[in-house]
Amino acid sequence: MGDGFLLLYKRLEDGSLTWPRTEQEAAELTEEQFQYLMLGLNPLDSKVKEVHPKKVL
Repeated sequence: MGDGFLLLYKRLEDGSLTWPRTEQEAAELTEEQFQYLMLGLNPLDSKVKEVHPKKVL
């Protein structure tokens, strides 16, 4: 929006977080992409991750 401050917190699941290292790697998000990001999804990388839930005894 260009007129504020945003602090993001993301819980790491695989022990690492990809972060843009250069201006070319940075991306401007739409409001919809931002909402996906806040849900824990990566709106810029649409890979499907296979999940194997642990069995609870």
